[in-house]
Amino acid sequence: MHALLTVLPLLLILVLLLPPFRFHILVAGLAGGVLAAIVGGLDLGKITHLYLGGLSQMLSIVSVAIFAATAMVLAKLGATQACMKLIQRTFKGRLGLVAAAMVLVQAAAVYVAGCGAANTLVTAPLIYSVVGFVPHVVAGLSIVSGASWATSPASAESAYISKAMNIQPGEYAEFMRPFTIAFWVIGALLAWYGVSRYAAARKIKPGGNGESAGQAGATTDGDGEALGAVARRALPFLLLLLLILIGPPLNRALGVNLFTTVTTPLFVLITAAITARVNPNRMCEMLVDGSVTILRYLFLVGLFLGFINLLGEIGTFKTLASLAGAAPAGLLVVAALIIAFLIAVPSAAYTVAIDALIIPVLAQAGVPVWAFGFVGIAVAQGAMISPAQINVAATAHGFQTDIMRIIRNNLPYMPVALVITMLMAVLFLR
Repeated sequence: MHALLTVLPLLLILVLLLPPFRFHILVAGLAGGVLAAIVGGLDLGKITHLYLGGLSQMLSIVSVAIFAATAMVLAKLGATQACMKLIQRTFKGRLGLVAAAMVLVQAAAVYVAGCGAANTLVTAPLIYSVVGFVPHVVAGLSIVSGASWATSPASAESAYISKAMNIQPGEYAEFMRPFTIAFWVIGALLAWYGVSRYAAARKIKPGGNGESAGQAGATTDGDGEALGAVARRALPFLLLLLLILIGPPLNRALGVNLFTTVTTPLFVLITAAITARVNPNRMCEMLVDGSVTILRYLFLVGLFLGFINLLGEIGTFKTLASLAGAAPAGLLVVAALIIAFLIAVPSAAYTVAIDALIIPVLAQAGVPVWAFGFVGIAVAQGAMISPAQINVAATAHGFQTDIMRIIRNNLPYMPVALVITMLMAVLFLR
């Protein structure tokens, strides 16, 4: 009976978030948090500590704020738009290929860096400026991002899961790589299909200052001077993308952390100041102004996470994880993946924290060690429809929309991705 009561606050949050109610995430979180406090008999001191912990968790993710502010500066200087023009010229107006290529860039960047949000803040605005908000592209980005950080040799998630499997992170990454690449292909094909379909229906609406596909495609390559000017404006953005991709492997090769959360934006901003001939004082003001939007998202997610912390305190997620043990032996792995996915939906601020919470419980229930990597992917897929997930906030920021629109967009796709993960696991078992 007590176990059932611990799950009720989570059910209440989900009911209030989903149709027909569709309450604001803070209203739903408040209702669930109050019920959790009542069920767990939490005193006001404990509630305050747990709630403020959620806010401090999110506001401590400084790398996201720095990269978001840098990306906003480049957008204001026209670097994002210029990069978009270069890409469109390269692909001769074939926007489906542009979208697929950018999804693969996102996949590679997340894989080498081991984290998603900072890279999303770079690639999402670029894609948005080219094709606008295309649901298939957003879903494709989300699918490749989750699979990449869940299996990256550089991520905290892989460090924890590989330790649980008693192997090295590199071995774990190699073991999961075929499945990771499969999700890359799925995400890229989904983006290509969506954009091709939208383009055929003339529904492409580039965001920001982007030109229409027709206008961009009509630009000739014969004007060498114009192309040079475009390339000069695009240079800072291309540099940022390049450093995100090659920075981590270069650091490992050199044995020195040359490209970090501080130095990478610094190199990029200095380049932008030089190429755009911007006064350093003005550049600093633009950087501060550029942080406003992402800080709003972080504050919102932190407030919601505070309520989720109350659910964690009363054992809601441990109760759910323990349900895997009730599944028949033949369905144990499938049950584990479904439970991992469901736990991540309301609470995935840090997916590694979800991994650390449920994998020991799943191991006690008899889930085989080799399945832990698939559990990590399932958690990441659930995170892509979680109001507490920073990558969802970063995606909303990049596509200039709100968090709940990203969640509603991804809602039809992530369960399908989970089914694919389950099929991979079952086929591998055989």
